[in-house]
Amino acid sequence: MQDQAEQARSIMDQSHEGSGDGGAAAAPAHPQRILAVCSGKGGVGKSSFTVNMGIALTRFGHRVMLLDADLGMGNIDLLLGMTPKYNVTHILSGKKDIQEVTLTGPSGIKVLPANSGGKRVSRFEFEAKKQLIQGLREHADIADTVFVDVGGGLDDNAIHFLKLADEVILMTTPEPTAIMDSYGIVKLLAQERDETVLRLLVNMASDKYDAQHVGSTMEMLTKQFMNVTLREMGWIYNDPLVPRAVRQQQPFVLLYPAARAARSITAIAARFADSEFDFMAERGLRGWIQKMRALFT
Repeated sequence: MQDQAEQARSIMDQSHEGSGDGGAAAAPAHPQRILAVCSGKGGVGKSSFTVNMGIALTRFGHRVMLLDADLGMGNIDLLLGMTPKYNVTHILSGKKDIQEVTLTGPSGIKVLPANSGGKRVSRFEFEAKKQLIQGLREHADIADTVFVDVGGGLDDNAIHFLKLADEVILMTTPEPTAIMDSYGIVKLLAQERDETVLRLLVNMASDKYDAQHVGSTMEMLTKQFMNVTLREMGWIYNDPLVPRAVRQQQPFVLLYPAARAARSITAIAARFADSEFDFMAERGLRGWIQKMRALFT
């Protein structure tokens, strides 16, 4: 973890070179990435990761938007201490546009909050969600990295957003039940998408060996699916400061930057920012394959 932290600091220093005001210059252009963050079950820390990862990425020059897609059960606004007037359902129903609903959070991250009230909403059709994602693609000047926080499990709403994302981040914990539920997500993606880059993230790990065990187990379970590429995104320490930050409605990367979980997130963000070239190559290859299929079908 120390080596990862040093790597993160090095990349952060490079991202600020050449800005005469200590890094406040305009962010460099990045290819837009829309990533769905999912889990096989609730309670694995998915929304907390989404918030803190988004904030950490702003330190590397990324313009980040968080889309809370857990309709009816949203909590990103709560984690950030926000009180939104509108939410993403107003966009899906055509009552408001993206800019009218977008809020600005810590470190300049943009937030599209979901409605909350204790019951998931599934009345919106796939086409409405497709138009929402397309709208985000047309606003790449606002956000070059969009995290879509979908609800835990396999309801229709989650499936829709998983199909629309460029990449999928699958979050799990070392608990056997969480691992098996994650396997269910992999099977679903293999059925619903022609090709999937799946980034595995292990939360609440006691150490790297704990996380590596999860990674090797998931690799064994998923190798049968040829259209799913599993990549280890990283792991996050099980840190008692995380729930404390949640209770205070503040991101732990800001409230407790020296915490083990915060250092884990920073290292993951550094590697993510450094993987941009790989993403561009993958997206180019996918586009070429799709064009060839269109020509010969």
